[in-house]
Amino acid sequence: MYKVEYARGVVKDLKALPKEIRQKALKIVEKILATDPRMGKPLTGPYKGLWKYRIGDYRIIYAIEDKRLVVFVLRIRHRKDVYHGIAY
Repeated sequence: MYKVEYARGVVKDLKALPKEIRQKALKIVEKILATDPRMGKPLTGPYKGLWKYRIGDYRIIYAIEDKRLVVFVLRIRHRKDVYHGIAY
């Protein structure tokens, strides 16, 4: 079981989401990604090393730190702007 950590901006992201997407995203992070973080898809190009999990038009962007058994959630936003300014 992996520990879940959130970047500071994720709280702001969650507040901006529709309620049903917010609940679904938190459930996915805490139950699915904490159990098996490789359920998402690895990103390529400039985002290599990061992963995404798709919820309809929304994406969860995260990193997997196997040595510490941590899933570090960077963003939860609509697909049109989830990738802008990601720094890890």
